[in-house]
Amino acid sequence: MSLLHWLGWSRRLPESGSLALRFTDPQAPPPSPPEAVPPEVLELTPWSIARLKVIAAEVIERPCQAALQAARSARSCLSRFWLAAPVDALETLFAGPIGDVYRQLLAGVLPALPLDAAESAWKNQLTAYLQGGFEQPGSVNALLALLPYLDREAMQVNNPLQHIPSWLVPLYAERCDPGLSAQPNPAKPLPQLPPVPALGPSLPELAPITGAAAMALIGDAGFLGRISGLLNLYELEPGDPEICRDLGLGRRQVAQVWLDVESDQLESLHRTPFGQLSDNLIGSPFAREPLSQDERALRQQLAEVAADLHHPRALNALMAALLYYPIEQVTLPMDQALLPPWLAQTLARLGARAASHGLPPA
Repeated sequence: MSLLHWLGWSRRLPESGSLALRFTDPQAPPPSPPEAVPPEVLELTPWSIARLKVIAAEVIERPCQAALQAARSARSCLSRFWLAAPVDALETLFAGPIGDVYRQLLAGVLPALPLDAAESAWKNQLTAYLQGGFEQPGSVNALLALLPYLDREAMQVNNPLQHIPSWLVPLYAERCDPGLSAQPNPAKPLPQLPPVPALGPSLPELAPITGAAAMALIGDAGFLGRISGLLNLYELEPGDPEICRDLGLGRRQVAQVWLDVESDQLESLHRTPFGQLSDNLIGSPFAREPLSQDERALRQQLAEVAADLHHPRALNALMAALLYYPIEQVTLPMDQALLPPWLAQTLARLGARAASHGLPPA
């Protein structure tokens, strides 16, 4: 069988043995002679799992512009890898080293950051394919390729337990449909448990931009630059009413991001430029400006949630509340285990006092 048959061509060549071509444009120039055609260049882009591991770790531990750019390239590499992987080898690959790197990259802040034009186009192509139904061949490949471009809960699959293989369901539930993991297994009835007490005070909503849209601000250079610029202006003109008003609105939006981010991503977020901006706000003299009645009420709500160590968002509330206290009024707890080391070290560096019992009364 000829190579043309393997490629799906069944056209017969002319009797002379030459391939007949016809141009649809009657004015089209004749083809160049064979000797004028430049040879094709074989382009290779070498990559390794070891290098991807380093990149995935750096974007979590020491995120910066260079690390994020390398992570974007790693994401593209992994996405195309899953798209090209054999369908019958997906589970084996997912359970191996390449799957470990893939999950590590998903655990960082990269999926929540805004996409550039090329990344958006790639995501849209994958999304469009999956919208055609999971009965299509390669749908699981496309899902694996798409997940690194989606923030948490940005997409859900209809009847996921029917369409998604069991080895991928836990990751899908974690990233896209947290309620799925809470569904009881009809084959294994759950034991009867005592009722769970209701959660304590709820988190307030501080700013108009929330959820996935708020997460996009983490990597929004315009937003970060605007708040940093207002901080610099405040240093030059402290107490200026217009600057204080705009900086107060910006502080609310920063606090809202801390409330909305997943609790297991707090440390990773703190290591980004957004985390540095938050530290600058916490340590700024702007924190000494009098709060409005509304801001005092919101700060009190945040402090109440932060004080409840059983609340799943206690640390989120603490990060938001810290933006509303002068750093010299913040005291570290006597029990160092109550704060994660990265936060305790940051607060001590910014000027918080030691050996006391948390935030002062509002």
